[in-house]
Amino acid sequence: MTTTVEPYRALNQSSLPLERVLHTLNSGFILHRVGQMAYGFAAEGRQFSVDLLQYINTSQEGVATSFAFEEVFGGRDRMHWFIHLKSPQDYRILLNMVDHDLEFRRISDEDRLPHKGGGNWDRIFVHRSLHEDVLVPQHGMDHDGDDDAEPATFVPPASSQLNQPPEQQINSATAGAIVMRTSDVKYEFREEGRMYAAHWQHFVNERLAGRVTATLYEQTWGQQDHLFQLIHLRSVDDYHELAELERSKEMATEVFGRRRLHESKGGGTWDRLFIEGSIRDTLLLPQVPSGAA
Repeated sequence: MTTTVEPYRALNQSSLPLERVLHTLNSGFILHRVGQMAYGFAAEGRQFSVDLLQYINTSQEGVATSFAFEEVFGGRDRMHWFIHLKSPQDYRILLNMVDHDLEFRRISDEDRLPHKGGGNWDRIFVHRSLHEDVLVPQHGMDHDGDDDAEPATFVPPASSQLNQPPEQQINSATAGAIVMRTSDVKYEFREEGRMYAAHWQHFVNERLAGRVTATLYEQTWGQQDHLFQLIHLRSVDDYHELAELERSKEMATEVFGRRRLHESKGGGTWDRLFIEGSIRDTLLLPQVPSGAA
């Protein structure tokens, strides 16, 4: 008899149910924070992350939800956090918490290394390793929005990109793994590059509904035309299904082989759209607290 073990999901990092958290499909503004933990302090760094996330996700309900992921098949003890917000204006609420909330300060300032010389988060993380990117769901590719309506989020959330029914959509709270794909589109092909990415994910989302949900984001206040695709997997095993689909004759014909550039721009398929060597995949797994089932 074979027992199937359900993958750990980031939603377990919060005491709130799914309908009360922000995630990659319903937020309009995401901070992607990365930090490298010193090898000797990695266990303490993970516990610090657990304590901080639990407090933020409870105290900032409706404003911000943060989930932690660990990089695998990449840098050891390298952490990723996705801080989901509705709009950049909400970030000031987080700043106010950082400056004035006593419980937040207690968690941040607590001695995490009593038997290793003392110290808190500033000793745990390697200097200059903490940095942030701002991810905004790709927008402006259609004209269906109501310009007079008061938006609920900074831009339409990534769920608006999807052709999957809601019950089959996978997000940062419910994914067993996330492949973070980054790429740099050539400036002269910026529109064609986004259209290709949108077509790629539409094809994948349609064929692998319930297993894979892919969404597209732009880096804002950073490098121009640097794109992020978050490929949410039900489990790590579903990456094999994605790889098989990408190798299929159908995808080669419908997606990869399709002409993407007009003859006035020299013609060509998807491979002319991106700066060579810029497409990179990073596999992220939800951080599992010590002792979690």
